Amino acid sequence: MTASSTMPHAHPVDADAVSQEFTIRGSQQVHGALAAGAALVAIGFAASASTSATGVLRWLAAAGFAALAVVCARGLTTGDMFVADKVGIRLRIRDEWIGARWEEIEEVTVLRRRHLLDDGRIAVHLLDPGPVVAAMPEATRKVTDANRRLTGTSLAVPFGLTARPSNGEVLQALHMLADARCPVREQL
Repeated sequence: MTASSTMPHAHPVDADAVSQEFTIRGSQQVHGALAAGAALVAIGFAASASTSATGVLRWLAAAGFAALAVVCARGLTTGDMFVADKVGIRLRIRDEWIGARWEEIEEVTVLRRRHLLDDGRIAVHLLDPGPVVAAMPEATRKVTDANRRLTGTSLAVPFGLTARPSNGEVLQALHMLADARCPVREQL
């Protein structure tokens, strides 16, 4: 199976579909709307710019919104951020894939979404994170260090508003894939 294939969206959990693969990818709707909105604001600021002192500020604002539009547009093309299957879990951090077999994972914790504007989170706690973190490039290691400070683990991925799981029953899907090889718990 490839990391780019996804399951169909199904609210009732289908055991055959869940046992194949579970993914989380960036929300096309949210990233597309942000990219389009930022691009329109950038065009508006650029069109209203003049040669006066405030015109320079408008050009700076236009450049800032254009950069935001590019970042959001990149979110449309990034693909999967998290893939779980019968073998284990893989997370994409920046442009690097970091993976672990279910037997190498101490536990997986799932923090559910608490309200509409809140993202949930899947945190993967490895039995021995040292070799995995040491093998990462420096830029990726900085991201995992920030993850560890924010979430308590180096390997975590959000889901909810900006990232969509392939199956709405995240906890149950991961529990079925882990198949008692590691605990999958809900974080309260």
